[in-house]
Amino acid sequence: MKHFVEDQAKLLPSSIKDLQARRHFRIPVGPPLALGLLQMPVGMAYNLVMAITTDFQSTTYTSCHAFNIFPTTSAAAKSQHKVWAVVCWLEFPFLIASAWLHIRFYRRNLPRPVRSFGCLMAIVMAVSSFSMLLWGNFAQEDGDSLLHIGIALSLFGSCAIYMAGSFVCAKYYMRERSGQMHDELSLRLKSGLVLTYYTWVVIMWIFYFVHQKFCLPLAYSVFGIGEFISCECFFIYLSTVYFDFYHVYIYYDQRLGFFLSEL
Repeated sequence: MKHFVEDQAKLLPSSIKDLQARRHFRIPVGPPLALGLLQMPVGMAYNLVMAITTDFQSTTYTSCHAFNIFPTTSAAAKSQHKVWAVVCWLEFPFLIASAWLHIRFYRRNLPRPVRSFGCLMAIVMAVSSFSMLLWGNFAQEDGDSLLHIGIALSLFGSCAIYMAGSFVCAKYYMRERSGQMHDELSLRLKSGLVLTYYTWVVIMWIFYFVHQKFCLPLAYSVFGIGEFISCECFFIYLSTVYFDFYHVYIYYDQRLGFFLSEL
């Protein structure tokens, strides 16, 4: 290869393009991908604030008329359904891109015993992205409708599986690359988000059962708080993709065109 490069440098130009300076640049993948995935937690916080300030009574209403001060995430999305639909559509391509990059990432970096499992987790992430898109399109559905229940169960199941499975993959990956600052920070952040997510998921479902069974005051509010925190943890967890791809670039070369650097 070295002799080829030296011989190539001695070749005479065959066209005017060979005399021009070659144009090339690179675009980082990690930062724009992470910013794109942050649209969902920001949009969810916006929905909550707007629901409380402009539509408090209807978003805190319960069928058993229990006292409630905090709307659920679904009620807030229903109140701001147009904004939420736009956010879900804007987030969707970043979710699909992240799932595709993670498939390539896991194939190259995970040990062989868990490589297929990592690719499966990326597919689960793609499934959850379609569920989020459905949630955005049908945010106005009543909480008792079969469509709403199906979307909610699909989201909850895929998010819970992905959080646990991708964290296991991260642990395997960090084992191979111990000592790097970005990887250690990524693992600490992910472990904190996973712990917070599952803690509030347990609290959320306990108080949902209490509300459904006994209709106690504020029980549904605690459920809403748990739902909001767990959803925020999941979406912020997706944004930690920055630490997985901070070293990856999209390159452009005048002769080679666009290509992706090694993951």
